[in-house]
Amino acid sequence: MAGISALGIGSKLPLGETLMQLEAAENKRLEPLDKQMKSYDAQITAYGKIRSQLDKLQKASEELKKFDKIVATKVDDEFDAFKVTTDGKASIGNYTVSVTELAHAQTLKSKAVSDIKDPIGETLGEGKTRTLVITQKGEKEPLKIELTDSQTSIIELRDAINKKEGNVSATIVKAQDGVNHLVLTSRKEGTDSQMEITVEGDSKLNDFISYSTEKTSGAMTEIVKANNAKLTINGIEIERQTNEIKDAPEGITLNLKKKTNDNKDGVDKPEIITVARDIEPMKKAIKAWTDAYNELNKTYKDFTKYTQVEKGEDASKDNGVLLGDTTSRMIMSELKSFITRSQSSSEIDTLNKMGIKFKVDGTLEVDDKKLDKALKEKPANVKEFFMGDGKETGFGTQTYNYLKKTLQSNDGTLDIATDGVKKRKKSLDNQIKNTKRTIEATMERYKKQFQLLDKMVNSMTNSSASIERLLR
Repeated sequence: MAGISALGIGSKLPLGETLMQLEAAENKRLEPLDKQMKSYDAQITAYGKIRSQLDKLQKASEELKKFDKIVATKVDDEFDAFKVTTDGKASIGNYTVSVTELAHAQTLKSKAVSDIKDPIGETLGEGKTRTLVITQKGEKEPLKIELTDSQTSIIELRDAINKKEGNVSATIVKAQDGVNHLVLTSRKEGTDSQMEITVEGDSKLNDFISYSTEKTSGAMTEIVKANNAKLTINGIEIERQTNEIKDAPEGITLNLKKKTNDNKDGVDKPEIITVARDIEPMKKAIKAWTDAYNELNKTYKDFTKYTQVEKGEDASKDNGVLLGDTTSRMIMSELKSFITRSQSSSEIDTLNKMGIKFKVDGTLEVDDKKLDKALKEKPANVKEFFMGDGKETGFGTQTYNYLKKTLQSNDGTLDIATDGVKKRKKSLDNQIKNTKRTIEATMERYKKQFQLLDKMVNSMTNSSASIERLLR
């Protein structure tokens, strides 16, 4: 407080020191308010931490809610003739595969051209064009390219075709000096991508680039024949336009690399695919949920910790900031209820039947052997337990729905509790400001009174000295 050090100079009384002591005494009124403010801040931080971990648990519940998407199969072996991937739709079993033909994309080569920049077509005149038309059975519309007189060289033809970004790519192959070929290749494999090429409005260019796969004739030469992939799976003949064979059988994708008779002796050597159930994705999702719950449980226990004190002593400073908090207690109580609750599913109706149960300290433990057995022997029952109908029933569905409601903005359980603390904090902040103003006003009044006292004492001292001098 300004001017305190000057108090008492005239009267030689310790008024400045006394005023500072009074100010310290007044400021003690702020201590419980500041302590309460820190408590509110700690509660808001704690709610934020719990929200973060509930959000993590909700994401884990969402994975269990869509349990059908993580039901998986696997193929452990590698194969010479193809690569295999599977999904949850694949049936467990053995599949004998024999690849007899690979799919190929058609490739056509033009006549040799000495200069790649020399125009090949007729001169139609300024503003006039001809149309290059490439038709493929598998495409909805023919590829049509308008060409001016300056676009009939093979380099311009290449650029015009590639610019269209259709199902045909063009390149120039230099066989030797002065011998260049325009090469057209279908971007897709199979006979549906065979090319029929004509030029409308320029017979000279048509004589250079035309081709008919159906008639196996034209100016271009076929250097790679279009071909479909052919194979047998368990004796069933299959034909596809591409080397990627999907859903034959269902849930299995084959990427063909070579024929099964492509060996030294030319004898067909079929390869056997063994599809087995892969429990790891399911197990990972379940453990992710239990881990998320255990993290949340530890945080909750830390925030609600109680340290016993002797009778008459103040509460321990080690107590958790949410000790006695009803919101967090209600959330944890509801989650524990979900964990112990039975689902109306067949055979496996509780987490305990899969080896998931509470330990003495309140954390969840997983019996790997018991869980593995359930996932291997009764995957449909496990799926039904976690997923249910995907709307209202099933452990994953129910916990996801509950956590979504709890974490919902504005009217969610946690937001309501947090907003309540924030409102109390705001009210307390106003109280602190008012208290500070009251203290400042009180101290200003004390200061004025002390200043007046200082003057009075000083005046009395001076008067006393004058009287004393007169009496001498």
